[in-house]
Amino acid sequence: MNPLLFTMVTAGTLLEMDASLFDLINQSWSAPALDRMMPVVSSLDVWKPLLFAGIGCLLIFGGMSGRRFLLVLSVGLMIGDGLFAHALKHAFGRLRPRDVREGAIVRSIAPGEPKWLHVMEPPVVVVCHPGTEKVSHGNSFPSGHVVNLFTVATVAFAFRRVAGVLVGILGLLMAWSRIYCGAHWPSDIPPSTVIGIVSGLASIWIIGRV
Repeated sequence: MNPLLFTMVTAGTLLEMDASLFDLINQSWSAPALDRMMPVVSSLDVWKPLLFAGIGCLLIFGGMSGRRFLLVLSVGLMIGDGLFAHALKHAFGRLRPRDVREGAIVRSIAPGEPKWLHVMEPPVVVVCHPGTEKVSHGNSFPSGHVVNLFTVATVAFAFRRVAGVLVGILGLLMAWSRIYCGAHWPSDIPPSTVIGIVSGLASIWIIGRV
């Protein structure tokens, strides 16, 4: 077979598998309880108060180790989200499932600010019809949520292994929620995970050298 034709056929098959897996997670493997839980997991706005509280506790009570952790983490997030994620989003320009996949289901927290006050309200569930809706919701690859959480998990593991494992589990749950809520394709997740881990390791090495 012609190498170019083989490449095209292989790429087409992988895209079909990706879309089929997305449909399973986003539509078939759904439940009312997941419709409530996954938008909460997926929304960083909900977790901001806890994040700020955690940062404050580390600054005040964490001692030198806590402040060093925050320094390493800051560098890691700048590398992962600020450098790689944004650059790759613009380079690949991959559209989100909700913008191109007919029947994709978008699940989100009930409208209103701050978000954490609305987590107990019924979620907003919308079936997308890209042919009639000409709205773009940004690029899909990579997932900034997943990159950031696995950066945190990697840095946390270097300081406290149990904490790193727990954040890693939360990262996997976040990855699932991003597909479930219609924001990402399944194939976005593995590379985003790798970017997060590499960014965390790079920040640990950089601060160690400094």
